[in-house]
Amino acid sequence: MKLRTRIHVFTTLLMFLILAGLSTGIYFLFEKMTYERQADQLMGRGEELTVELQKTAAEDRDMVIRAYMPPDGALLIVGADGRKITDVESDSRLRGFPAEPDGSGPYTITDVKGVPAVTVAMPFISTGGEVAELRITQLADDIANELATLRLILIGLTAAAMIPVIASSVALGQIVTRPINVLTGTMRENREKGAYEKIDEGRGRDELHEMALAYNDMMDQLGRNYEKQERFVSDASHELKTPITVIESYARLLKRRGFGDRNVADEAVEAILSQSIRMKDLTAQLLDLARSDQAAAYTFKQADIRDIAEETVRPMRQAYGREFSIEGPEKLLAETDPDKLRQLLFILLDNARKYSDGAVRLTLEEKEGLVELAVADHGPGIPEADLPHLFDRFYRVNSDRNRKTGGTGLGLSLAKEIADGLGAEISVESVVGVGTVFRISFPTNRQS
Repeated sequence: MKLRTRIHVFTTLLMFLILAGLSTGIYFLFEKMTYERQADQLMGRGEELTVELQKTAAEDRDMVIRAYMPPDGALLIVGADGRKITDVESDSRLRGFPAEPDGSGPYTITDVKGVPAVTVAMPFISTGGEVAELRITQLADDIANELATLRLILIGLTAAAMIPVIASSVALGQIVTRPINVLTGTMRENREKGAYEKIDEGRGRDELHEMALAYNDMMDQLGRNYEKQERFVSDASHELKTPITVIESYARLLKRRGFGDRNVADEAVEAILSQSIRMKDLTAQLLDLARSDQAAAYTFKQADIRDIAEETVRPMRQAYGREFSIEGPEKLLAETDPDKLRQLLFILLDNARKYSDGAVRLTLEEKEGLVELAVADHGPGIPEADLPHLFDRFYRVNSDRNRKTGGTGLGLSLAKEIADGLGAEISVESVVGVGTVFRISFPTNRQS
C-alpha cells in the first residue's frame, strides 16, 4: 500500500472513529438527561400526591389519584405485604403493567410494547397509618421520537462531516507525498543521467524541509566526491605520464646499451629508481587528495634550487631526446619543498616540450631576496585573449593544440595549485609566433 493511500485510510478512519465516538457520547448523554428529567417530573408528581393522600379521606382517594395521574401513564399503590391497594391507568397499553422497580437507580426504564416507559417508586404512610409504596409509570413516546430524530441528525452530521474529512485526507496525502515524489523523481533522473540535481528546499521549517536539506547536502557531497574522483583520475594520468615515459625510455636504453656500458647502466638504473620513487610519492599524494578535502601537505626546508633543476631536467633529456638547458648560478639556496618544486618544474618543462620543437631553456636568478625561475620555449605562442584562462582547469587554447599534444588541460591548473602551496607567484608571457615564458617567483626565506 502506498504512503498516500495509508495516510488517506488512516486519517479517514481516525476521524470517523472520533466523530462516531463523539456522536455516540452526545446521544447517550442526551438520552440520560431526558430520562432523568422525566423521572424528576414523576417524582415531583408522586411527592405531591403522597402529601394529598395523607390529607384525603379514603372515599375521596380515587378522585385525588386520578387528578395526579400522568398522561399516558399508570399509578399503582402496593401495600407492605405486596397486595395491590390501587391500580389505575390512563393508557390501555399499561393495563396490568406490574411497574416493579429493578432497584438499580432512582428510576427504571422498561419496554412496553416497543415503547419505553419510565417508572419511579416511593414509600409513604397512608391515612390509616399503613406503610405503602407508590409507583408511577409514564410512557415516553415523545422521548423515543426525540431520540430517533437525534440519531438521524447525528448520523447525517457524521456522514456530512466525513466529506471534508475525506477531501482533507486526500489533500494531506498529496501535501506529504509531493516532496517525496519529487525526491524520487529527481533520484531517478540523477540515476539515469548520472547527474547530481537538487530539489527545491521550499520556505518551510518542517520535517519535509529538513529532508530536502539533507538530500541536497548529500547531493553536494556526492558531487564533490565524484569531482574528486574525476580529478584524481585526470591528475594521476597527467602526473604519472612523465615518469612512466622516463622509465620506459631508460629501460629501452638499458636494453640496447646498458649491458655493455657500465656508465649507461648506472645512469639508467638511477633514473628508473628515482622516477619510480617519484611515482610512488605522486601516487600517495594523489590518493591523499582523493580521500580528503584538505590541501596537500608541504614540507619546507633549505635546498639548492640548481640541484633541483638538474635533477628535473636530466631524465627529461634522455626520455624525449630534446635539449633542456639550464642557465644561472651554480648554487642557489632557498627555502622550499623540493619535491613539490620538482613536480612544478616537470609540468612547466613538459608543457614547453609539447608546444615547441626547439630547445627549452630553464633560467635561474636571484634578486632582491627572491628566486625567479623562467621556463622559455620558442613555440607558436599563446594569443593574448587566452592568457587569463591558462590556469583554469581543463582549459585548452584551441582544438589544434589539443589534437597535437593529446593533453587534457590539467597541467597548468596543477602548476597553479602547487605554486600557491609553495607561496610562489606564477605568471606567463607569450608572443604569438615567438614563444612563451612561464615565470615562478618565491622568497629565498619564507620568514622574511
